[in-house]
Amino acid sequence: MYWTKINESTRRFFYATAIVALIAVALLFVAKFSPTDVSAAPAPIATAATVMAPSATFPADVPSLGAIPDATAGGTICGDYSAGRDVTFTVTGLSAPISDVRVNFTLTHSWVGDLDVSLRGPGGAPVSNIFFNTGSTTATGCGDDSNLTGPYNFFDTAPAAPTWFAAAAGVGATVSVPAGDYRVGTPGGVVGGGANALITPTFAATSPNGTWTLRIRDGGEGDTGSITAANLTLTGAVPSGQHILDFDGNGTTDFSVVRNTGGGPTGQITWFNRFNGGTGAVTFTSWGIATDFFVPGNYDADNITDVAVWRPGAPGSSGWFIFQSATSTIRAENFGQSGDDPTVLGDYNGDGLDDLAVYRSGAAAGDPSFWFYRTTPNGPVTYVPWGQNGDFPAPGDYDGNGSNDFVVQRNNGGGGAAFYTRLSTGALSPVVVFGTPTDVVVPGDYDGDGKTDIATVRGSGGQIFWFVLPSLGGPFTTTRWGSSATDFMAQGDYDGDGKTDFAVWRPNADPTQNFFFILGSTAGGSQFEWGQNGDYPTANYNSH
Repeated sequence: MYWTKINESTRRFFYATAIVALIAVALLFVAKFSPTDVSAAPAPIATAATVMAPSATFPADVPSLGAIPDATAGGTICGDYSAGRDVTFTVTGLSAPISDVRVNFTLTHSWVGDLDVSLRGPGGAPVSNIFFNTGSTTATGCGDDSNLTGPYNFFDTAPAAPTWFAAAAGVGATVSVPAGDYRVGTPGGVVGGGANALITPTFAATSPNGTWTLRIRDGGEGDTGSITAANLTLTGAVPSGQHILDFDGNGTTDFSVVRNTGGGPTGQITWFNRFNGGTGAVTFTSWGIATDFFVPGNYDADNITDVAVWRPGAPGSSGWFIFQSATSTIRAENFGQSGDDPTVLGDYNGDGLDDLAVYRSGAAAGDPSFWFYRTTPNGPVTYVPWGQNGDFPAPGDYDGNGSNDFVVQRNNGGGGAAFYTRLSTGALSPVVVFGTPTDVVVPGDYDGDGKTDIATVRGSGGQIFWFVLPSLGGPFTTTRWGSSATDFMAQGDYDGDGKTDFAVWRPNADPTQNFFFILGSTAGGSQFEWGQNGDYPTANYNSH
């Protein structure tokens, strides 16, 4: 079931009148997906590439573990801190930027309110508080008298409740703060102290390699302890060559469908997301209406996919509605107009965040097309003329520099197609003849080198064929995966190895037989039951 290269009003009308839309798609499929052989594509010269490690854990340097020095003798009762214990982690082999920071440790200590615990990047900066002045309302207060044992894990997607302060307050003087997962907290003793905070944004611009330090200082005499184990886990940014729907921040594409739960042509849309790996938790988010476009992306600083829609309308009345996962707040911006294609969202300035963007096709034959994007909330709009009427956008980062490029697929005549590329630097890449003009563009980083590969799919003989021209070099590959009569493309990184996997979602009238079928680049073939007949797989937004 192909929803790309279709009039977008038909695509959205599916939610109100599913049967009519299904018939329309079936007819369109016959016209758009002819079984013509793929055009010969030039084989680029193979070049060396650095594959970004998705995640790495670094245990503490053993000599740095040990006793935590007590507060200075003869000082004030509380708040007179010792030099402390510096636990170090030697980090190597990671590529910037950092997209996730996690630290865990096991320590024994009486009176948690004594301790000031912080994480420091290579060279001693920047610094993120872990916890400090637990249970105190002043800078020199003695704070909570609970004990510590662990292990304690601190990361941005840990449960929001209880906060570290609340967990400490919930136990008595001879009881330890419960082991488990927490978010870091703002220091006690200040206005608003003890609230949850984020650790990753502090280090977003930090070069990951070098010696990191977990510093533990004691500010009250008489209560002591030691740290026996600690680990630092760092994740490099998701390679910019692919978009993955990662609603829990673990680096894998999640299973996501949207459903018209309100009924009618403008009914309420609900997002049904099942986390891939980890807890396998399920989230249900009512967001958008049936005439919206679905444009999920990482629009804030937590490297978690945000639920987002774009609503068409007249200039000044259409735009984005984003539920920001980092702060659970709504971001709404007017941007674009009816007829625009907002599925070209991406990172156009290399800051690791997705930007609002639309592709506006030329109005008539031969007229130029334009890409419009905005890199700061409600900030200035940049436009780039690239493409022409009849072209299809193929968004992505084709040179791996962290910024989206401007690429279109064009009818090259004689049954063939060609890809025209203008890089974010302004440089023009050679035209690549590849596929047919009826092929659907399915951008992704299928070889895991951090660059978007030219990739298309085509229906033939009732099956779906995926054609990929790897940016690492060599000839294109052909992979058969999916049924052209029923399936939606849903490519993503389902096994978390940094490579885009071939994937489809297949609806079925039987509510127990709606499946994602995945051909993982590492894990191989698998299937996962999720959704129901009439749903739309969110990952399909990135097919053009």
